[in-house]
Amino acid sequence: MTEQTPQKSNNRRILTTALIAILVALNAVFFYLNIQERDKNKALAKENQLVEAEKDATLAKLDSLEQEYDKRIAEVQKLGGDVEALTKVKEQLEKDKVQLRNANSAQIKKYIAQIKKYEEMLVAKDEEIATLKTQNETLYGENSELKTKQVRLSDSLSTIDAQKRDLAEKVRVGGALKAENLVINVLNEKGKERDGGEYRAKRIDRIKILFDVAENKISEAGTHTVYMRLVEPDGAAVYDVSTGGGTFTYDGKETFYTAKKDILYDKTRQKVDFVFAKGSPYKEGRHIVELYADGFQIGQGSFTVK
Repeated sequence: MTEQTPQKSNNRRILTTALIAILVALNAVFFYLNIQERDKNKALAKENQLVEAEKDATLAKLDSLEQEYDKRIAEVQKLGGDVEALTKVKEQLEKDKVQLRNANSAQIKKYIAQIKKYEEMLVAKDEEIATLKTQNETLYGENSELKTKQVRLSDSLSTIDAQKRDLAEKVRVGGALKAENLVINVLNEKGKERDGGEYRAKRIDRIKILFDVAENKISEAGTHTVYMRLVEPDGAAVYDVSTGGGTFTYDGKETFYTAKKDILYDKTRQKVDFVFAKGSPYKEGRHIVELYADGFQIGQGSFTVK
């Protein structure tokens, strides 16, 4: 068996020691590098967290600004202003929100700077809105004053119209014909006339109605139609087309008349007479004669049949 020399044994120990030292050194290097990588990853994670937090805060601010722009747009529209510029800014805000989701730290800072511009635009728009409000309040006051004047004018015109209608009605009523001194006589078959107001039925062939049309300077001169209604004791009006009867409108209603006569009125007092032949016996009792012209009842009288 060959024995190792002391020199060889010593060399082996040195080599082993060196290898161990190298391994220890390598482990130390690997350990250091691992620590460095871990610290780097922690720093990167922290940086990413900060970036995400900054991004979230910026997005929240853009969301808030978008809501503010919506409010300003609605307010300006209500005031009747132009919203085109506001609408364009809001559209850009929406684009910024989409692009910000994939932005890095440097890009986020650009959006933060842009937010300041958006805020400055809001301040400027608030000043414009305040001006619009002042203008609208002025216009509202002017419109209110104008409406008040219009109401007053309308009331005045309504009053004038009412006065005109009232005056026209007074003129119409005042201009109505009026029958005075109305007398009802009867004629027998031979044409002999009797008066007195009470007559025997067998002696009545015709009735003769006499009256004066009073003088009236505001009446309309010209032809006027006088309608005569003979009302029997039972309340029925004598009406026969064959003896000259018909209908006319009085007080908004269709009314039967017994006979009619056209007179030429010259605004002075004038005498008028009606001669009417009934063609059948008269009933006993009180008969009423009513006279109408131009929508008014102008006179009334009566006679009695025994």
